Formats: sequence, structure tokens, C-alpha cells
Amino acid sequence: MSDPQTAGVHHPEDQMTPRTLSGPAHLDIPLGAYTASLQVVSRGLSQSVAHVSNVTYVQWMDRLAELHGESHGCSRSTLLARGVMWFVARHEIDYTAETHPGETLGFATWASELRHTSIMRRSVIWKIASGVTVCSAISRWAYIDLATRKPVRIDDLQLIALRHSALRS
Repeated sequence: MSDPQTAGVHHPEDQMTPRTLSGPAHLDIPLGAYTASLQVVSRGLSQSVAHVSNVTYVQWMDRLAELHGESHGCSRSTLLARGVMWFVARHEIDYTAETHPGETLGFATWASELRHTSIMRRSVIWKIASGVTVCSAISRWAYIDLATRKPVRIDDLQLIALRHSALRS
């Protein structure tokens, strides 16, 4: 679990850059998916083994979702002002390869299913040089009213933004 004091803090050396990437064919990334890249630095390494920590991958997927929302005009500050926020209810992550400092990674995310109060978001990370899949995830994000702390129906602003994104499972 990440430290609440540092959650959401983005370090300059972890600069995720929005880019148009198609990704390797075997990943089956849909047209319209939000994509970005990042060069791995030593800050996110595991303390025990010299590779990127699993916690870092989760932080990167959170940042990717945040950038995806910003690309559609639905930043976290906009959501806060409206009294709502997306919260992760569940992550299912398959880790399939290690990454190390100096490698450049590709990232893609898209909403694969819209429900009344939640979405299923797919995310994939791969090594750009080799096309090797590093990890893939399916996450359920709940749309929460901050005053009641309960799920609420996804509003039109969010639905329009999500529908402009690729819907594919």
C-alpha cells in the first residue's frame, strides 16, 4: 500500500509523457486508447531486488488514469470542485516481465465497460524497444460523491469523455 503522505505526488524524474503509440499488435490496444511513455529511473526500484517495484506500477497506472481524465477536461481538480471523484475499488494486475532503469515503457489505458456508478478500465504497460508486455490490469473505478462517500451515477460530462475513449474488452 502506498504512503498516504506521498500518494498522488509526481516526481520530475517520473515524467510520463503523453504520446500517440500504437503498441505491439499482440496487445490489441484499441484505437482511441490513451497512450503515454516513460523512461524508467532508479527511484521506483524495489528495496530488495534491483527492478521496478510492484507499487510503482500501481502508481504509474493511477497517473495514467489521471492524465487520461485531464485529456478529456476532467482533471481531479475539476472533479473536486464538483464534489465527486473516481476511486479504485479493485485492481487485478498480471505482472509478466521486469523493468530496469534506462528502459522506455509504453502505457495505454481505456474504459472497457461503463456501468451506472463505475467503469472497468484496462491498462497495459510494455517495453517500447522489444514490445514485451510488462504488466496488464483490469481495474474497477467507482464514481463517488465526496459529501456522502457513496457511489453516484456517472454524470454526462464523464460519460461523454469516456465514450470518446475506446470502449473495448
